[in-house]
Amino acid sequence: MKYSRLYIAIFSIFLGVLTSQAQRPKTPVAKAAVKAAKGAKPAPVIPTAEDLNFAKLLQSTAKVMFIDSLVTDADDVLKHIPLSSSCGKISIKKSKDGKGNEYFYTNEFEDKRYSSVLKDSCHVLMVEERLGKRWDTAKKVELEGVEDIICPYMMSDGVTLYFAAKGGEDSMGLYDIYYTVYDSDSHSFYKPQSLGLPFNSFGDETYYIIDEFNDLGYLVSNRRQPEGKTCIYIFQPTETRETYDVENMPEIELDRLARLKDIKDSQKDEEVLKSALSRLSAASQVKSTKKNHSFEFIINEKLVYHNISDFRSSANQNLFPTYLTMKNNVETREKQLEDMRAKYHNGNKTLADRIAQMEVEVFNARQKLNLTEKEIRNTEIETLTKK
Repeated sequence: MKYSRLYIAIFSIFLGVLTSQAQRPKTPVAKAAVKAAKGAKPAPVIPTAEDLNFAKLLQSTAKVMFIDSLVTDADDVLKHIPLSSSCGKISIKKSKDGKGNEYFYTNEFEDKRYSSVLKDSCHVLMVEERLGKRWDTAKKVELEGVEDIICPYMMSDGVTLYFAAKGGEDSMGLYDIYYTVYDSDSHSFYKPQSLGLPFNSFGDETYYIIDEFNDLGYLVSNRRQPEGKTCIYIFQPTETRETYDVENMPEIELDRLARLKDIKDSQKDEEVLKSALSRLSAASQVKSTKKNHSFEFIINEKLVYHNISDFRSSANQNLFPTYLTMKNNVETREKQLEDMRAKYHNGNKTLADRIAQMEVEVFNARQKLNLTEKEIRNTEIETLTKK
């Protein structure tokens, strides 16, 4: 049976310590201690639970091509992931007490939201659904065998959930990536499973994201990074999990792949690599272009405006700033209403009358906004048709 490089490394470190200690003594007491130690058996090197899990998972290391990587500040991760809008939205916010981050994922249709909120120094996964113009009461998502759940990401199928957590099966010690599937019959998630190697490490893994639109995957990990830094690994997703032919592979090579020592080790197919890099470049360009947009206003299925100068109708050029102000006011009021509802559900029943009044005000404001939007769109289409 083969021994992994992990145990060889641990044993080598142990021998190195003994050697350095043997070379140091200069006093009679120290010499006597060394002489006594020569006759004693060396203490056994006891692997940790994380070491054993690494050895256990090594043979089933996933065969994945990593096409690129980027080291960035841990707080800037999402700025460097050009996720397609069809995959939903990911966001990170400071907790209300300022003691940590909270993590959010909202689906493409903006009618379901998973949030990892901080409660008593531990993150709890919640889910809520939008009913009309408001979100219902958030409910806790029960996941067996894991704790401190962060960075949720739901696939477009609406049932496959990826996240990072501590303490799960095959844990590598810190935050690891897990996935689970929703069972519609029992209205609950199955027991989460670790993604194993090379996705998990002895460091912290946070995000695992599959952009199905661009056929790209993103793994965020701080393995081998200084404090405050993290690395975004971009990879080519596979439809099913593939593993290496470990019987015909040197273990040192498998160990390097499992630890992501060098992403070039995984780049065996030049055509796949070239195609993936091209899609990554295109996705990054789209995100960069969006940064220069003042807004996004859809005229029809083929035409989207991003600046006031895009409008051909002079009336719309005058009206659109008013529309943007109305839109901002409505969204602000809706957020205030949402906060008031949360306080009401937490016991502040004195807000009942104010909530009822604001619901009417927000509804009317939203209706007026929708009519203005429709007017602008119709006027622009009419202007384009005449020209």
